[in-house]
Amino acid sequence: MRLKQGIRLHSLLPEGYDAVFINSGTSPYQEQVLAEVDFQDWHFTPLFEDDAYLPKKDWRKMNPQEASIICSKTTRKDYNTIFTGYIPEELQDTIRQLGLEQSQNREEVMQKFRDHPATVQQLNTKMQQFLTTVADNKPFHFHCIAANLPNLEMVACDITRLRENFTVPEKRYIGLHNDGTQFMTLHTTHKAGNRITINLGKQSRIFYFVNLTMIQALNMLAKKIDVKEQGINIHNVSAHFFKHYPEYPVIKFIQQPYQYYIAPTDNCFHDGSTLGNTVLDINMVYFGTFRC
Repeated sequence: MRLKQGIRLHSLLPEGYDAVFINSGTSPYQEQVLAEVDFQDWHFTPLFEDDAYLPKKDWRKMNPQEASIICSKTTRKDYNTIFTGYIPEELQDTIRQLGLEQSQNREEVMQKFRDHPATVQQLNTKMQQFLTTVADNKPFHFHCIAANLPNLEMVACDITRLRENFTVPEKRYIGLHNDGTQFMTLHTTHKAGNRITINLGKQSRIFYFVNLTMIQALNMLAKKIDVKEQGINIHNVSAHFFKHYPEYPVIKFIQQPYQYYIAPTDNCFHDGSTLGNTVLDINMVYFGTFRC
């Protein structure tokens, strides 16, 4: 299936769009050979929600027509553009002083921050200075520091469904999805802003996305089913979309250490991945209305 005009990618990286790939669509996780996690004492095949869809693995470079659809034009909005680039060198140098790459789990990551209060203060100052340059004169706030195991097909999961004191192998990953809350509808997700995710780890990580807004996805579904009768909403739209449009391509961006991406994750299907990695994945996330 051919790409539609929709969400675009704006690269500020020296390599341009060399780290961007496209595939032939998605399939239910049950139809794929799943990667196994083999890290420290963890040896397991990750579980998935029953309606999880994963990108197919037939990745290739975009052809000129596809690139013209994905690569950004002059008009770049927070709700219809994904931005990629490097954080400033001086900010990278401050992060290196924390020694995060030596961490084996999230607790060790957080301990690095606790052990270096002066460096963290410098980091906060320099991070605020950098984020101000891409904040579009709008407020932003810290969301989280995340740590993911290596070789995960997908990283997003809903731990609120799990029992208390759950173990890591009990997590069920949700596959390609859209973010959002009960306060949003598919017609308002474009007003939700976006997030910036910075790779603080030692290895590259993957960001997958489908270049359709939620309104576009809903309109496409309306050609296949009665969306009102089926009760399509922000929580179930991804499963319905991939069921009816498994051939719609997914875009893959490889995010190197100290690179960031800015994405309207409430307004597009997406997920991160650590597939192929051998060390802990570490990233920092802020919410705002970023643009560059």
